[in-house]
Amino acid sequence: MCDSCARAAGFRKPIPDGFYENAYLRAALARYDFGAVFVAVRQHTGLSQLQLGDLLELSQSRVSAIERGERLLTHVKLAARMASLLRIPAYLLGFPARVTVEHDPLPSSRLTSQCGKSTPLVGRAAQLAALLDAATSPPRVVRLEGEAGVGKTRLLAELRTRAGGQVLSGVCQSFRAGFPLAPLLDALLPAPWGERPGPLLGALVPLLPELADRLPPPLPSLGDPRLDRHRLYRAIREALSLSGPAVLVVDDLHWADDQTVEFLRYLIGHLPERLALVLSYRPREADRDVLADAARNGALTVRLEPLDDVQTGALVQAMLGRGLPPADVCQALVRRTGGVPFAIEEVVRAAAERPSSEGSPWAALTEQQAPEGFREAIEQRLSRVDTGIRAVVAAAAVLAAPANEDELASVAGLDHGSAALSAAVGLDLLREVAPGRYRCRHELAEQAVRQGLPSNVLASLHRGSADVLQSGPVPLPHARIAAHLRACGDEAGWCEHSERAADRATALGDTATAVTVLREILLVPDLAEQSRERLALKLGRTALDGLDHGATVAVLADMLSTVPLPAAVRGELRSDLGLLLINQAGEPDAGYRELERAADELRDPRPDLAARVMSALANLHAGHQHVGTHLRWLAEARLLSPALTEPAARTAFAVNELTTLMTCGKPEAWRLLPILLDEPVDAGIGRAQMRGCLNIVDATAWLGHYRQAERHLGHGRALAAKFAAPYTEEQLAVAHLLLDWLRGNWSGLRGRAAELVTKHASLQRIAAECRLIEGALAAEAGDDEHALRVLREVGAPGVSAPPLAATANAIVAELQYRRGAMSAAVGTVTAALDTIRRTGMWVWATELTPVAVELLCLTGRVEEARGVLREHRDGIEGLDCPASVAALELGEALGRHRQGRPREALERYRHAERLFDALPRPFWLGRTRALLGECALTAGEDGTVSLREAAAAFTSLGASGRAQRCYRILREHGVTERKRGRPGYGEQLSPRELEAATLAASGRTNRQIASALGVSVRTVEQHVAHALRKLNLHSRHDLGPALGSRLAHQT
Repeated sequence: MCDSCARAAGFRKPIPDGFYENAYLRAALARYDFGAVFVAVRQHTGLSQLQLGDLLELSQSRVSAIERGERLLTHVKLAARMASLLRIPAYLLGFPARVTVEHDPLPSSRLTSQCGKSTPLVGRAAQLAALLDAATSPPRVVRLEGEAGVGKTRLLAELRTRAGGQVLSGVCQSFRAGFPLAPLLDALLPAPWGERPGPLLGALVPLLPELADRLPPPLPSLGDPRLDRHRLYRAIREALSLSGPAVLVVDDLHWADDQTVEFLRYLIGHLPERLALVLSYRPREADRDVLADAARNGALTVRLEPLDDVQTGALVQAMLGRGLPPADVCQALVRRTGGVPFAIEEVVRAAAERPSSEGSPWAALTEQQAPEGFREAIEQRLSRVDTGIRAVVAAAAVLAAPANEDELASVAGLDHGSAALSAAVGLDLLREVAPGRYRCRHELAEQAVRQGLPSNVLASLHRGSADVLQSGPVPLPHARIAAHLRACGDEAGWCEHSERAADRATALGDTATAVTVLREILLVPDLAEQSRERLALKLGRTALDGLDHGATVAVLADMLSTVPLPAAVRGELRSDLGLLLINQAGEPDAGYRELERAADELRDPRPDLAARVMSALANLHAGHQHVGTHLRWLAEARLLSPALTEPAARTAFAVNELTTLMTCGKPEAWRLLPILLDEPVDAGIGRAQMRGCLNIVDATAWLGHYRQAERHLGHGRALAAKFAAPYTEEQLAVAHLLLDWLRGNWSGLRGRAAELVTKHASLQRIAAECRLIEGALAAEAGDDEHALRVLREVGAPGVSAPPLAATANAIVAELQYRRGAMSAAVGTVTAALDTIRRTGMWVWATELTPVAVELLCLTGRVEEARGVLREHRDGIEGLDCPASVAALELGEALGRHRQGRPREALERYRHAERLFDALPRPFWLGRTRALLGECALTAGEDGTVSLREAAAAFTSLGASGRAQRCYRILREHGVTERKRGRPGYGEQLSPRELEAATLAASGRTNRQIASALGVSVRTVEQHVAHALRKLNLHSRHDLGPALGSRLAHQT
């Protein structure tokens, strides 16, 4: 290569002969590693024109060659690829005539072995179809526009592959002084002409000496440069016409030299009949005149937009050869890259080269380091602009949020930033994201710019950003200010604004952010002692309302073990730690021990806090102690309660007292209930009431007061929304799940439970309750294996709260008995009974006692069954627990039934039926009716109605196995199974309808009738309505005469 040609191309020095013969480049060529060759050429020549997409195309060229199995690349093929990327004539590269290469496999990546494969076109089907349609319908002009890296060149490559005809391609170069007409001449070099060219094409000989043997003789000058230029343009047009039908593609029009622009304007006005022209460009940078000419001549505009979340996911999937990334990863990647395909591909390729610091392969896609190739591309673009533009872009990158002109100028240190800002926007380095507010195109561009700044410059820009934000409008963005101050080394300022940011997050209900920030401040080694104590207390209080507890528990435990603290501070911190362990971490025993120690530490210095802690120790779910222990703590707390003077503290204490009494089923609890419904005068009282509502929903649900539970569920949700407590909101959602399960609202319930199990896998206490319900529903749906697996986990020692463990083990025992594992069933039910005995809480035995009594009787342990009934009876004496009372009555009936005393059992069954109906508990009502029907048939009475009603109830609940058992019992007693519809009496009144109608005729209200019959008001309403319909009456006042005549007729 001659020195003058090298200098014209921008080379610092030419490429010498034998340049490609050294071992490094021979190995690179053997691996198809065109990127390595590119770097070597650039370093040797000083050529630095690296555009967005170059590295990607180099990799794709390599892989395309491998996939085609090419083992021999000619000079023309390899040189053409490299020259196209470098935007110079191919001969300047000095490639040897022939390069022999050996195929080797692509290296496997850390993320997936397919990361290096050629990326298919994603999200461009409509644009490609429009291009293909226009390209095959000449004469036509197409404008293909899109920002840098959006995939214009990739789409044109697809066009060349699919067009089917002749595609002539030229690329405009980004040199400061480009080669005149270079893209057109490059496009003509490989053009095949179907007929012999006329003399006019002789004008091309000086420009295309490689084609001299195919062209007519050179033409003499016309003596006027303008005439010569016109003749040259005509000659190029004629050459393009002879190549038709063809598509002329001019890529990167925004870098076109003046003569290329002038020729294209001429060509658009004189487009050959068999030629389609495709112009690719960045809309903000391309020549306006040529685009306007194209528009006036009916050009089709194809616009490429960034990819959306779905398209980004498809692109990542195509690159990695694995399933779609999660939706949140796709969204984060779009935020980071702006959906620009080149940026996405660079991130994916960089992620494939290193493991994620978070251990997840997907996490590497959203980590903050900008890939080297992308960073080089950004630096190369910025190297072409003046210092003012670079300063404004750097300021925007460091601010990393929408900023106005004054803010950008202030951070950049410019007196006037208007011109630089306009230029940056014009070059698409910044974009206007809101009226008068600007930022970099996307997060990755910001990262790349920041990474390219010297550390002292970056620190200065961060300081300027903090100053600008602190002088802005209130409320100040403390989190952003803190981040800038830390980045410039101001640790004290970072601590101050971080704490304010945490306070703001707490006020907005974002406890997760508040907890994270407070924990981070507490890790500062030289934090002042007073600040550490204040922040630790704030962290403990905030964490109680949040979902993220693990790291907070560790921080509080570490402080208590390593930092000397005053007794009052230590006790309060220990109290918060104990509550976190009990409520969020699912470690009740450890939490209870911490609360006991906290009570001792606070008794003297802070009796008010000690009273609060003791009232927490009184909670039956804290530590799983015997009910007597909890009640003793409550008595001691009451003695200290006069020390509580603040309204919020007194409300919190009253809530704890109410919780203990209601959980036990103490009747005096009801007089305290109104404190939950008072209008809260401040957030502290409101949060205490919200917590109280949650506790009351749980307590009343287990007791059987479902209407009260539903009422306080709604009130608790309103308070949780008002005072932004995400942990309590999640607990209320689980309480709603429990309430629906108990009340028989089972439609879709198993799916809801499974979703909540997944969502709260790290919150053991919440997840256990959801698993119980999921397992119980699985058991009734016949999915025994899944039910046993889930319920055994819930019932394992020390895993769940006592009512959950006892209930889970009761269901497991039933499943074991059904499968013939009698001894295992007895062992499991005994473990469940031991759980209740340890706590003394027989109000929690509703699901257990009937099962335990039946299993013990069926396995010959009659005395043990009687003992269970005796313990249950004594355990609920004087308590308000209707569900447990109904279960005890059912247990009494079962004991007599399974001991062969059916007539004694019938009355007990009927009483239990009325009790469960009054709650109502549809599932246990169905079970009671099934047992009642079975017992009646055994005693020689009619039990068909009860069995059919039970079967209908089980069918509606989805408990098909139990329904089938009811029908089997009917068949065994010679009763034909009804195929469709509910059991009925035709136009005859059923016994229950007759009872209700008779009492209604006597003038009693529905509530009075319900009380007399021991059923719900709703059931009475249905019975009376049925009676009116069957008697063809419109008013209950007409029931008396009608009943008299109907009874006489039936008799």
